[in-house]
Amino acid sequence: MKLLFIQRAAKMAIPFLFFQLNTASNAWAVRYISDNELVKAYYQDGGNITGKVLTSDGQPAESATISLNNLKSTQVGKDGTFKFENLGAGTYKLAILFMGHAAQEKTVVLKEGETARIDFALTATSRALNEILIVGDKYTITSKKQSSSVGRLPLKYLENTQVYSVIDKELIREQLSVTLDEAFRNVPGAAPAKTGAGIPAFFSRGFVTNDNLRNGMATFTRTTIDLATVERVEAIKGPSSTLFGASMVSFGGLVNYITKKPFDRMAGEIGYTFGSYDLNRLTADFNTPLNDSKTVLFRTNIAYQKENTFQDQGHGSTLVVAPSLLYKVNDRFTVRLDADIQHYKGTSSTAWIVSPGVNAKSYDQLNLDYKRSLIDNSFTANMYTNNIFLQAEYKLSDKWTSTTNYAWATGGYSNMYLFDMTWLSDTTVARSIRVHAPDRMGRKHFQQNFTGDFKIGSLRNRLVVGFDIMDQYRDLKYNMLQLDTVNTRGIAKDVRVETVDARLAALNTPETNSRQLSYGAYFSDVLNITSNLLVTASLRVDYFDNKGTKNNLTQVTTGAYNQAAFSPKFGVVYQPVLNKVALFANYMNGFKNVANTVQPDGSVSSFKPQQANQLEGGVKLDLFENKLAATISYYDIQINNSTRGDVKGTQVFTVQDGTQESKGIDVEIIGNPLPGFNIITGYGYNENKYIKASAQLTGKRTVGAPAHVGNIWMSYSILEGAVKGLGIGAGAIYVGDAFYDPANTFVLPSYNTFDATLFYNTPKFRIAVKGNNLTGKKYWVSDGFYARPQKQANFLVSLALKF
Repeated sequence: MKLLFIQRAAKMAIPFLFFQLNTASNAWAVRYISDNELVKAYYQDGGNITGKVLTSDGQPAESATISLNNLKSTQVGKDGTFKFENLGAGTYKLAILFMGHAAQEKTVVLKEGETARIDFALTATSRALNEILIVGDKYTITSKKQSSSVGRLPLKYLENTQVYSVIDKELIREQLSVTLDEAFRNVPGAAPAKTGAGIPAFFSRGFVTNDNLRNGMATFTRTTIDLATVERVEAIKGPSSTLFGASMVSFGGLVNYITKKPFDRMAGEIGYTFGSYDLNRLTADFNTPLNDSKTVLFRTNIAYQKENTFQDQGHGSTLVVAPSLLYKVNDRFTVRLDADIQHYKGTSSTAWIVSPGVNAKSYDQLNLDYKRSLIDNSFTANMYTNNIFLQAEYKLSDKWTSTTNYAWATGGYSNMYLFDMTWLSDTTVARSIRVHAPDRMGRKHFQQNFTGDFKIGSLRNRLVVGFDIMDQYRDLKYNMLQLDTVNTRGIAKDVRVETVDARLAALNTPETNSRQLSYGAYFSDVLNITSNLLVTASLRVDYFDNKGTKNNLTQVTTGAYNQAAFSPKFGVVYQPVLNKVALFANYMNGFKNVANTVQPDGSVSSFKPQQANQLEGGVKLDLFENKLAATISYYDIQINNSTRGDVKGTQVFTVQDGTQESKGIDVEIIGNPLPGFNIITGYGYNENKYIKASAQLTGKRTVGAPAHVGNIWMSYSILEGAVKGLGIGAGAIYVGDAFYDPANTFVLPSYNTFDATLFYNTPKFRIAVKGNNLTGKKYWVSDGFYARPQKQANFLVSLALKF
């Protein structure tokens, strides 16, 4: 019987998937639940269940979806009525689920041939429900800010002494964002960047942030991160080594992206996007329970994209597959296993460098057609990023939970050809190519956390105690070839991959193997002295063991060393108006391990870890019943134990007394001032200078970090009437000038871009049109070493079907 039921359910699944997606996205719905007798009764003729669903203001709850045990569904009509027909005798339970409200349930005993009536009165208005259905739950601003990963504890935003930003799935969808770096544009003070291999990054508080955490665990990103797999993005500000270690954290902060998880209803969405530069993109999101008791849940996301670049050469295709399985063993024990496999095939990013021989003072003054690449499409690279994540969560008691995490991340290049274009003068460029063939990297990360929520006397404690172990490696076969010098006013000689491969084959290219281990133990306690006064104290003990790098040609290992570090963190929050206004201050620490150095006289110097210590204070607001959230903060980050060159006679020795200071302000405002109208805006000011460094650096600003960054995004959706679901969004980003050279003489010019979107969103489908960089601005982004030109005006059209 069970097998027959599953077979029939599979045949009937497609028509009823929409209901599940609606509820999964926190829209409201009516769910039907029944016991095993329903399965037998379902296939019999007989009775009916009818009813009406009204909102608190007496309006029909149109478009609510009512499901019959996930096998049969119907929508509430314009008059608020619904009906199930041809039901057998039995006991039926109907439940209305509405985000933020307790479920309303009613039970009816249906006799053979009887028609029973069940009515519901919701506690929310029709306008509020329409906003959830059309816009999503983005209006619940501060609930989106709540995070269990930022502080390794489930804390409300006003309770957390740190500053962080969240980009949720509704905003990602509304902006038609495709990759992680597009989401960064919504982070206050974040200046978009690209690393040498084109990996997404941004400047945060004056420091480039280019490593990303996945579900709070290690990754090894060697492709872009496709947002098809992402539920939300958390950008954490400031040095954060206490809870996250040193390997993947910059002194300006870190990025943690949360992947999509399975839920207990069948649902799906298929999307297609096309646009400028021959963009074609297919996505699929499918979720289903795998058993009747819904203790085994499965979800998978798939995306395929193909696109040319905006320049005369350049192309790429990306494939992403991300399955996720969740098993609820019992009410205390849950196991989760997920993965994502991302593969990119295409031309690599081209990196531009400026030498001292250039007279121009800015990239926009250099003499080269903006759309001219100086590369060739024959240089096709294969890059990959793979992640496997296993989590076991066990509720030890009503006070304590054990969470065990294991992440295995690999990334690399089967073959990658990365062009370096070095400006020798205003009209000449030296072309060289870096070849990684192959380059394999990996991280294995184990983490054990015990979290508790308990009282000592009258004082509430929220405590996490944990440890982690990370093992990372890299196997690299690398060479660099000088190609030629090009006059940018003339015709460039063709360069083909066959020529480069032939030159490489004649070389005896070494392969190197490196490995590092890190061990950390930490705790963090959030203590409620009163209901509105909280104190946080945290500490990490860290040991780093660098096994060195082995050259397989010479069989010599160099660079081995080890270091220990302590990383404290303290904070205080005072809420003069409970749950509405919070004054906060924090002291946060970050550190970077520093390798030993062989001095010119042959001696070996051992160094301490480089340290970053932040003092920050500000105010957080949550006003007008969650309609306005704001954060304003001032920070000062002092960098100590930096290494610098010290000239002694004709020799330059490395000493560790360098200092640096990065200070500034961050402002973020998120609002829902009117139904259907949302606004997100931010501003960041930063001044990052070397205080004590080599003579040419002292007093200079750091490379790549702009002083001013601003962002804004506004959208409006019509919530009622014949065109309900029609909406428009528009926004802009401004990034100020940044110095591109250590001497602060060459500028990465400021830019501002404008984007806009028009969309029509219904429970069954969504259509959207997006224009990016509508003014066609020419601009460059940089990680502080390389620079890259970016797309001018481009357009996207997207269609998504929900079922």
